[in-house]
Amino acid sequence: MYVSKLVLNWLLKFNSLKSRKAVPYGAAFFLASYMTLDQKIALYQAFSKVLTPERQLKFEQVWEQRNTCLHLVLENIYQSLNASAIVRTADALGIHYLHVVEDEHPWEINRKISKGALDWLDIQRSKNAREMMLSLKSSGFELAVTDFSPSAIPIEDYEPKRPVALVMGTELSGISDVARELADVQLIIPMSGFSQSLNVSVATGIAVSQLSRKTMQLKEQFPPSTEERYDALNLWSKNAIYWSDQIIKDFSVENQINSI
Repeated sequence: MYVSKLVLNWLLKFNSLKSRKAVPYGAAFFLASYMTLDQKIALYQAFSKVLTPERQLKFEQVWEQRNTCLHLVLENIYQSLNASAIVRTADALGIHYLHVVEDEHPWEINRKISKGALDWLDIQRSKNAREMMLSLKSSGFELAVTDFSPSAIPIEDYEPKRPVALVMGTELSGISDVARELADVQLIIPMSGFSQSLNVSVATGIAVSQLSRKTMQLKEQFPPSTEERYDALNLWSKNAIYWSDQIIKDFSVENQINSI
């Protein structure tokens, strides 16, 4: 029992240290673009040998419910508590892809707040907002920004016809000029009280909740690829298995993949 407590304390300390600064997450963190689909399938088969059937079933169920037609873009979130709450909410509401812009402020996460949700999202980080947003638009996403602009429409009136990248701005000044320039549509969350502003994590939860059903309906028309599925399954497996790095190392040696 004494040894178990020592191990538990070490793990808690380790996780606490990891929460101070965010590190690269997402499929791109360990699944390089040079891996073929067959290799990704084979890697998941290697992971599956140590995953319980219940865990594999859970992965499949969650993937089926993932809303790949709604990506979330965060611009320079200053407070780690807000960033952490957004991550937890995003995972709970079915978001899989999170794009983080940190050209003015580094993105930091507190794992005590995110409650492990960081492990389940494919997170891409960039210091170039224009490049990230243009990449999303060129991939067919409609860029929807939350803004108090006079031309903004109530979010409940928005009816997307293609996948959406929802941009949430910083706590200090909202969306950037770049986001406003590149936006395809500007959205506002109507408020009827004396307060005419919301905490960014609360606003994100409301916005994602409002858009989830509408964008999920687009999934049949814009389905995720098989490669996306296996990227997700491998990402989740890597983060769920303590010795996953060794599995990946053994797999790379066996398949002569030298750059993983």
